Amino acid sequence: KQAGQKNKTPAYADTDEMPFGKFIGKPLKTVPASYLCWLWSRRPITNVKLENYIHNNINALKKEHPDGIWT
Repeated sequence: KQAGQKNKTPAYADTDEMPFGKFIGKPLKTVPASYLCWLWSRRPITNVKLENYIHNNINALKKEHPDGIWT
């Protein structure tokens, strides 16, 4: 997260399972950043906890998938 940026809640943790899609049931920390970026680009995500998880981890995800569009 960026300096001064607050975490949004409610949000999933890294160990929570992906709730839908190609990686359903997999721990979120194992879901590729490229897939989360793809979801992020299609906001709003209907699952608020997942959208907040991506928001809260966006800097780490940008490092894993620097070619993604994270705006």
